[in-house]
Amino acid sequence: VLEHYVNHRHEVVVRRTQSWLEIEIRTDILFPSGVAKLSPDADTTLRSVAGILAPFPNPLRVEGYTDDKPINTSVFPSNWELSAARAASVARLFADNGVDPNRIGIMGWGQYRPAADNANEEGRNRNRRVLVVVLGDQQGPARFYSDADRAEPAVAQAAPASAPDAPAP
Repeated sequence: VLEHYVNHRHEVVVRRTQSWLEIEIRTDILFPSGVAKLSPDADTTLRSVAGILAPFPNPLRVEGYTDDKPINTSVFPSNWELSAARAASVARLFADNGVDPNRIGIMGWGQYRPAADNANEEGRNRNRRVLVVVLGDQQGPARFYSDADRAEPAVAQAAPASAPDAPAP
């Protein structure tokens, strides 16, 4: 099903590694510049991706990226906040469309992991993206699932008390 978007609309690029699947979604179809609210055009594509991912148990990591153009607004003081908010918008849409929210984590990388050169508009456009990483069944660390109730409690060990100084002879 993702092939339709990969081959015909070029909105989604799917890459497979040995341990996970990456689904890259072009941000220019998802968000207007400088905002994290999803555009109406993004809805169909994201709902389709959510429908494909919903039946599977694999943990998902939704990662947001930006170009290197500085942003400094009251809502987004840096590209980190913008990229994390964009990832959260996609994660929330997935959860609203059948993907178990217990499977989803978000990350904001800001401008620090570019896919292309930021020197021109084409490169900046490639850097504004959301990546959905579908982890293998064995790739999700226990912390990913927030299972603190099953974790062993950490016990702080007090440092041994030092012996009082002996009186000088």
